[in-house]
Amino acid sequence: MLKEIKSTIPDTCPIPEKKIRELENQGYRIVGNHSAIKICGWTKNSLKDEGTCYKHKFYGINSHRCVQMTPALQHCNFRCWHCWRDISTASIKWDGPIDDPKDIIDGCIKEHVKILQGFKGNKDINKIKLDEMTRPMHFAVSLTGEPTMYPRIGELIDEIKSRGSSAYIVTNGSFPEQIKKLIGHEPTQFYITLAAPNKKMFIKDTNPLTNDAWEKFNETLQIMKDLNCRRTLRLTLTKGINMENPKEYGDFIKKLHFDFIEVKGYMWVGYSRQRLKKENMPSNDEIKEFSKKLCEYGNLKFIDEQVRSNVVLLMREDFEGRVMLFDEPKENLIQLS
Repeated sequence: MLKEIKSTIPDTCPIPEKKIRELENQGYRIVGNHSAIKICGWTKNSLKDEGTCYKHKFYGINSHRCVQMTPALQHCNFRCWHCWRDISTASIKWDGPIDDPKDIIDGCIKEHVKILQGFKGNKDINKIKLDEMTRPMHFAVSLTGEPTMYPRIGELIDEIKSRGSSAYIVTNGSFPEQIKKLIGHEPTQFYITLAAPNKKMFIKDTNPLTNDAWEKFNETLQIMKDLNCRRTLRLTLTKGINMENPKEYGDFIKKLHFDFIEVKGYMWVGYSRQRLKKENMPSNDEIKEFSKKLCEYGNLKFIDEQVRSNVVLLMREDFEGRVMLFDEPKENLIQLS
């Protein structure tokens, strides 16, 4: 089995064979030297008409046409407590080969579609969605690792959008020099993880490998004003780690350049179970209560929620709007212009 796996991966790939086997067993498919896809549970649910991702509810993304991928499988400079990924491979800088963006996207689509072919044998599958699945319309650049460590990140976003697809990128914000490369090459939506409103809590939650992570993060927050796309702050709240003092969060948020805020509860899944306990997961009621306080202190307004994902969507009270592109606009979506 290992030989079969390795036959699809370049000899230059720096990922150890043992790690490749582990990742494959977890549902990952390696693309080239440093990229990967993994089928999101919501993609599978959508194909079976059993629910969709909160991004579908909030922003109109078709879950069954979404590719969950990363161009930086083995690269991340944070070791966040809440992360469900394997943080043992944390690294300060990029090393190894740099694949071409076109090859990455071609490979991701190929592996994504190949895995989902198995659904053709399911008699209860939505046949229309199954056909549409082979033509992805959205890329979530968020699977694992820190995607902005990939040196050609701006070109990667351009490649995705040149195919008529939307692109969401999720970053920890610690590489402002890379974020600057996105100016003029913006994704459809730019996510930045707001781990904490002060340095002490930030270091506690993200456990970075560098001493200037907080300062770099704040530099990225300032660059966001120059990004011509939808900008979202992501709060992943973990009880006992960073879910405290909503007023400080609110005061901090008021100074920032953003459009939306997602307040999401930590989920006790994956590798995070080795670091945290189930009790660190906030309930949906706790997330909503924290969000209400954020609205009060941060001049925000409540927009929507998805209970199954334990996430709430907030927006700036003074938001004037910009052109927003959705995959399939619906009545409950925020139409801004």
